[in-house]
Amino acid sequence: MLANWQMDMWSSIIGLFGFIPSFGFMIIVFTICLKIILSPLDFYNKKISRESGIKQARIQPKLEKLKKQYKDPKVFQQKQMELYKKEGYNIYGSCLFMLLNLAVTLFIFITLWMGLSQMAQDRILKQYQEIQTTFETTFYQEFEKIGKDKDTVNRELNNLAESYRLDALNQLQREYNIESIDEEKLTTEQKQRLLTIQMNYAYSEISKENNITDTAVETAAQHYEEIKSGWLWIDNIWQPDTYVAGFPDYRGFARTVNISQMVNNNKITEEEFKNIYSKYDVITSKIQANYNSWNGYFILVILAGAVTYFSFIITQMISTKKKDKDKNTEQNEATPAKTMSIMKFLMPALMIYFTCTYSAAFALYIVVNSAMSLLTSFVSLKILEKMDKNKPQEPIENKKIKKVEYSR
Repeated sequence: MLANWQMDMWSSIIGLFGFIPSFGFMIIVFTICLKIILSPLDFYNKKISRESGIKQARIQPKLEKLKKQYKDPKVFQQKQMELYKKEGYNIYGSCLFMLLNLAVTLFIFITLWMGLSQMAQDRILKQYQEIQTTFETTFYQEFEKIGKDKDTVNRELNNLAESYRLDALNQLQREYNIESIDEEKLTTEQKQRLLTIQMNYAYSEISKENNITDTAVETAAQHYEEIKSGWLWIDNIWQPDTYVAGFPDYRGFARTVNISQMVNNNKITEEEFKNIYSKYDVITSKIQANYNSWNGYFILVILAGAVTYFSFIITQMISTKKKDKDKNTEQNEATPAKTMSIMKFLMPALMIYFTCTYSAAFALYIVVNSAMSLLTSFVSLKILEKMDKNKPQEPIENKKIKKVEYSR
């Protein structure tokens, strides 16, 4: 119903791990596998960036001499290009590969973010539809036991709802702090709430003697326990790991699944929409009571910020040029260092925002992906350091010969 290509693509890929019973652990395994598949691209990007930085540091003193020697910008630019060619330094090579790696990373992040967001909308809506079906099946079956068919029950419900209209208007007036009610001036939200209050009264009254509504509500709550998507300390993985309720009230539900847009796009009919908002609080009353506390404890939020920060530190160590005692080299590193310092705090802040705002499923991806980045960055650092040590060093004799030739 809410599907688009992002959700279709990622739900199919994540579905490959459907043998794992918990969606939370499915996300973890999926993220690890995805990171392993992309690790060669990431390593090669780090290797090129590191080599480029080392070459740039080695060329810098020669560039300073050229600046002093050639005052004409055009001549200096020509000599600079000649120096780059001689030293085997490609000013665009590392940038192009870095842009490719960035494009792949952003594509995965954005499409997965959109896919999991829409998946959350779809799952929450489908869970409610299953709960509603369970409630209504039980509700009408219980009335059949005492000799009332579905049509008779619905007529009684509608009559009761209409009989409680005045009581519902008074309650609406109190809830919205309205001095005097003019039904023609009620907003769409207020009209929906009015019908909801009427149905609440009607369902409560129709089964007062035999508690049929309570039985149906209890059955719906039991069914939710069977289909809910919890993970460790998180009650509902499709809600954020924050103080929000594990199961939303109607306003939270409507906002999460964007139900108004669904009506406008003809994804559900007006009658289906009316059935949802008029019965939602009745059907889910026990579930809301069971899950009205915090959905999580900000654990994924804290981890996302911390792990992203340390991952960025390791990545910065890899991409930074080898430290040189030469003052010119240190001066050349000053400007990039400022930029890296800003990003070091900006990226964790963005990850904290995403984990606070979107589902715990996406927050779990961010945390695991950041942890894997930290691990692969550390391994890459060690491999690159070993590769640097194994590179043949220029003999001291050659350096002396060069100095003698220069003196001549």
